Amino acid sequence: MEFTDSPLYTTVPMPIAKINRVYGCVYFCAILGLIYYRIHYMPSEGYVPWMLLFCAELGLAFQWVLEMSFKWRPVDRFTYPERLSKRFGRELPPIDIFICTADPDKEPPLDVSNTVLSTLAFNYPIEKLTCYVLDDGGSPLTFYALLEASRFAKSWVPFCHKYSIQQRCPEAYFSECYGNESDSSFTT
Repeated sequence: MEFTDSPLYTTVPMPIAKINRVYGCVYFCAILGLIYYRIHYMPSEGYVPWMLLFCAELGLAFQWVLEMSFKWRPVDRFTYPERLSKRFGRELPPIDIFICTADPDKEPPLDVSNTVLSTLAFNYPIEKLTCYVLDDGGSPLTFYALLEASRFAKSWVPFCHKYSIQQRCPEAYFSECYGNESDSSFTT
C-alpha cells in the first residue's frame, strides 16, 4: 500500500477563539463571584429557597462550563475526500447508504431520485458502494421515479466519473449549465 503524506482533513482554528476565551474568562469570574456571594452571605431565615436557588445556579454554572468547553477553541475542518482513493486505492471498505423517504408530497420523488443519483456517483469504487431507499409510504410515484432514476444512472454515473464532475446532483448540475429558466417565469 502506497502511503502519501497529504492529510485526509485539516483543522484550522477560527479567529473568534480569542474573543470566546476573553468572554469565557469574564463569565467564569462572574460565576465564581456569585458562588462566593451565595456561600458567604447565607440568610438566617428562608434557608430552603436560598438552597434551591443556589443548587439551580450551580447546575446552570456546570452546564455553562460544559458548553464553553466546545467554544474555547472552535475550529473549521476541511475534508479532502479525493485523497481517500489516492491513499487507499481499491482497499476501501464497503459502505451502505440508506436514504429514507415517506411522503411524496413532502419529499418529492425528484429530490429523492437526485439524492440517489448523487450517492451513486460518489468517487468511490462502485462495487463497494450500496444504496438503499427506504420508502415508508410505499408510494408508487416514488417507485416509478426511482425506476427511471436507475435507468438514468446507467449513463449519469459513468459521465460523472469520466469528466470528474464535482456537482453530482443532476438537478444542480443542469441548472448550473443551462440556468434555471423555470424559476424565472414565476418572478414576472
